[in-house]
Amino acid sequence: MNVNISRKRLRSNDSDACFTLQRKTFVNQQMLDQQDPNKMKRILAKTITLLFQGAKNYDKDLHGSQRETLKSVRLLGGGEIEYDMNATASWLGKKADRKCRQCDRLSIVHADCTNCNLELCEYCGLNCNYCPEKICTNCVNIFHCESHDVPCCEQCKMFV
Repeated sequence: MNVNISRKRLRSNDSDACFTLQRKTFVNQQMLDQQDPNKMKRILAKTITLLFQGAKNYDKDLHGSQRETLKSVRLLGGGEIEYDMNATASWLGKKADRKCRQCDRLSIVHADCTNCNLELCEYCGLNCNYCPEKICTNCVNIFHCESHDVPCCEQCKMFV
């Protein structure tokens, strides 16, 4: 009687090595989609269209009416405001409604700095001397304007 000593089942790749390491890999739908170039192109196209739609609608949301009325208001700094009397009849009776996020004072004017996009008010903001844009006093110091009497925004600084 001839008895076969190795009764174990042989693996398919047993000829290479006896003890090869076997691993489980987890694959889900997201990993498969990341390998598909057509799916990635559709995701990129959708992302870009959403970004451009958001950029178009940014100005329309809340700042549309306020931005138009702020063009006729000139910030002189130190809480002083100069009005264009023809265009700002609504500003004459306005009272301070909320605190500024930068200087923590009650203020009437709430605008965004042209250079750094931080909120400013009549206390911590100034108008550019060359254009109607509003800039904060921090940007006046950073961009090395001649003085606080002659503030200059980033766009005008290139041409002055």
